[in-house]
Amino acid sequence: ENAYDKIKSLFNWSLKDRVSIIVYDSHNDFQQTNVISSHLPEGVGGVTELLKNRVVIPFDGSYKEFKHVIHHELVHGFINDCVYGGNLRNMISSAIKVRIPMWMNEGLAEYIASIWDTNSEMWIRDMTINGELPNIKDLSGYMAYRGGQSVWNFITEKWGEESISEIIFQIK
Repeated sequence: ENAYDKIKSLFNWSLKDRVSIIVYDSHNDFQQTNVISSHLPEGVGGVTELLKNRVVIPFDGSYKEFKHVIHHELVHGFINDCVYGGNLRNMISSAIKVRIPMWMNEGLAEYIASIWDTNSEMWIRDMTINGELPNIKDLSGYMAYRGGQSVWNFITEKWGEESISEIIFQIK
């Protein structure tokens, strides 16, 4: 509920329908889910699927990580609801052709779900010092999360957190 209230405020948007959260009691059970059709590798901590806008996550015993993943995936639920109409069927019937880049989607979810911390700072500084920091359009994989979070941190420091809802509205 705290995550919902925070995201609702940042997006200036209320969900039209609820987002179902399906929790598995182990990562092994989570990897065997039939909610989504693709294989879930070991490093995946949660998934928000667009078909019915459902969150699927494992609980591995860490309440801190569990709370973070719910918060992160709920951001995706809001994006799906706001930009794509809530589910794949609405997206297709509305002929929505916008596809939010991975760095923007995952970076925003990380930015909202966690604070900009020394770990995030370390990743970006290390890549900058070693000349390995990719262009925004090349942020993929793990760097879509860290790099995207860095971009959203920059945007909100420069133009305030209200810029999040303005950007999402413009995409919509």
